[in-house]
Amino acid sequence: MSEKDTRKYYWIKLKKDFFDLEAIDFLLGQKNGSDYIVIYQMLCLITMNQGGSFTKKIGEIIVPFDIQKIQRETKYFNIDTIRVALGLFKKLGLIYEDEGHSTLIIADFDNLIGGETRWAGLKRKQRVIKEREGELLEQKDIDKQVEIAKVPWLK
Repeated sequence: MSEKDTRKYYWIKLKKDFFDLEAIDFLLGQKNGSDYIVIYQMLCLITMNQGGSFTKKIGEIIVPFDIQKIQRETKYFNIDTIRVALGLFKKLGLIYEDEGHSTLIIADFDNLIGGETRWAGLKRKQRVIKEREGELLEQKDIDKQVEIAKVPWLK
């Protein structure tokens, strides 16, 4: 299998009511609320390969992110905005600190991030195509039965 076939692709899953959630609504009401939401989404993207954990694996060592690393990763925000955002995220339950390793983790991470390999994506698309073909065949059968019902001598 080539490298293309073994890569895994990720995406953020925002539910339709994401901006109606109490924590998100509260953040939006703050002075820099839209910045906090963007920071939160960036943190989801940055940590997706680590299961929502603010860490980086270098060889056998797991290095937790510090505030400077988070600021470098989010690029566009000053360190004070990052500090305030992280504090609010903790208080609102959007992130929590893993007591054993003193690292931050995004709460409910599995419901926020989706992922699949290229092969899984192809198989999923094939299943959808087969399902649609099956629906079309069923519709043709129904249409045939309706035509037969209209012609009394074919019953």
